[in-house]
Amino acid sequence: MYKNIKHIKVFILTFALVLLSFSANAQEVRVIDNKGTIQTVNNNTVTTSTTAPTLPLENDVWFDTTNSQIKIYDTVDGWKLITSTLASQNIYTSDGTLTANRKLTGINNFGLTFENLAYFQLFSNNSIQVFSNNTIQMNAINSMQISSTGIGSTIQLSSAGTIQLSAPSNIMLQSPTEFNNTLLDVNNSAGSSGQILTSTSTGVEWVNNQQNTVTKTSNSSTSTPATYSFPVGYTPIENDFFIYELTSGEHSTIYIYNNGIWEQIAPTKASRIFYPPSIAIDASTTGSGRTINLYTQYTAQFNSPAIGSTSAPATIPTYNADELYYYVTDYDTSILTVNSIDDNGVMTYSVDNVPTNDNTIINVVFVVK
Repeated sequence: MYKNIKHIKVFILTFALVLLSFSANAQEVRVIDNKGTIQTVNNNTVTTSTTAPTLPLENDVWFDTTNSQIKIYDTVDGWKLITSTLASQNIYTSDGTLTANRKLTGINNFGLTFENLAYFQLFSNNSIQVFSNNTIQMNAINSMQISSTGIGSTIQLSSAGTIQLSAPSNIMLQSPTEFNNTLLDVNNSAGSSGQILTSTSTGVEWVNNQQNTVTKTSNSSTSTPATYSFPVGYTPIENDFFIYELTSGEHSTIYIYNNGIWEQIAPTKASRIFYPPSIAIDASTTGSGRTINLYTQYTAQFNSPAIGSTSAPATIPTYNADELYYYVTDYDTSILTVNSIDDNGVMTYSVDNVPTNDNTIINVVFVVK
C-alpha cells in the first residue's frame, strides 16, 4: 500500500511539472467555440503597469507607463523595446534613413499635397527629376531662384513645344547671352538673311537692314544734293550724308538727310575753333623773357564764370592742354614782342614800352587738334 501511494505521489509531481512547463511556454491553447468547433488561439497578455509582469509568456506585451515604452517578451533576451511602432515610422514625428528604393504610387487620380510648410527642401547627391503627363507649375509669391553653383555647370530648360517667359515688369539677361537658333518676332517670323530685329510699339519685328550712305563730290557744279545726280535707284534714308569736298581734303559743306529733307550742318573745321576772351598783359614795366600760360588763362576763365543761366552747370567744359593748338591773332606791336608759344600754351614775350594804363590786350584763338 505504501509503495502504491509513493508511485501516486511521483505521478502527481511529474504531472504538475508538465503542467508548469506548459503554462510557462505555451503560445497557443485550444478552445471550443459556440458551434462546437475546436479553435486555436494565442494566450498572450498585454499588461499596462510601472513594473514588469511576472511569469511572462513569449510575445507578451508590456506598456511601461513610467517612460511610455512598449516592450515585448522574448524567452532569450527578456523584455525587448519595440522600436517599429507607428510613431517611430511616421515621417512627421521622426527622421529616418532609406535602405532601399521606395515608390509612392497613386491610384484613382488621387493627389499628394503639402500645405503650410515653413520650407520644403529637396537635396540629392545625384539628380532630382520631376515628370508630369500634363503640367508642372512652380509659383512663388515673393521670388524664385533657379541656380547652379558648380564650376562649369549648366541649367537647361527644354520643351517639345513652347517655353514662355513672362513678367509684368522686365525680364533681365545679366550675362553674355548666346542664341543657337533663330529668333522670332511678334509675327512669329524668323525673318530673312541680312534683316535686323528692331523695336516697335508692339514688340520687335524683322526689317531690312538699311545701311546709311555717304556721298562725296568735289565738283563745284554739283556741290549740293539738289544739283548732284545720285545713282539710279538711290533713295535717301534717315542720317544719309552728302559731302562737298575740296581737293585739299578739307570739307566745304556737309548735308544730312533728316525728316525727309537734306539739311546743311556746320563745317567740321568751324566747330574746331573757339575764341577765349581777350587776355590782359601786365606791361607796367619793360623787360624781356617774360612768360604767360595761355592755357591757364583759358581754364581760369571757363572754370569760374561770373554768372550763368538758371539751369547751366557751374563750370564750362574745357579741353586738356595737349588737345589744343594756340594762336595769338593780334597784339600791340609797339608795346609787346611775342617770341614763341610752346605746345602747352606757354607764351614767351617782352615788354618794349609801357602804355599809359600799364596794360595791353592780346587776342587768342584755340584750335582743337
